[in-house]
Amino acid sequence: ILVQPQLLPRMDYSNGIPTECRSLVVVPTMLSSEVYIEELIEGLEIRYLANREDNLHFGLLTDLLDANSATMPGDDQLVALAKKRIEELNKKYTSPETNTFYLFHRARTWNPQEKKWMGYERKRGKLSALNAFLRSYGRNDFSLVVGDQHVLSNIKYVITLDSDTQLPRESVWKFI
Repeated sequence: ILVQPQLLPRMDYSNGIPTECRSLVVVPTMLSSEVYIEELIEGLEIRYLANREDNLHFGLLTDLLDANSATMPGDDQLVALAKKRIEELNKKYTSPETNTFYLFHRARTWNPQEKKWMGYERKRGKLSALNAFLRSYGRNDFSLVVGDQHVLSNIKYVITLDSDTQLPRESVWKFI
């Protein structure tokens, strides 16, 4: 009642996302099975097809399920499958400037409180590591990065989605 609201100006990116607003849509998740990886890749492709924009990239931000050792049988196959599918998406949707799709994968680290090998701080830790990576601070946080990395330092916005969250058609530029 005492303070009147004032509208803030909004940028109109309906004609495209400018280079200075290059953005990355990421899905933080855990690689648990081959079937789940296929679902993740399909979901990433659907989000891309609904929001085809220059200066917009899509990525999976992954680690593996908690375990009693740093590596488990089948880990390498899951990571290799995710890598292969991201590379296939980049070949299928070739961009003249850079890759559209990325994989950022972290290895397990020992957690003394949980007494397990796991992704450090799970989702929050992945996002923190990604932001550090994009700002060239945490280059060692990821054991594997798939995709052309030269544009990643120019990412201005990161949009985080859960694996089951849809991204409606032409909605990304509105977020940005």
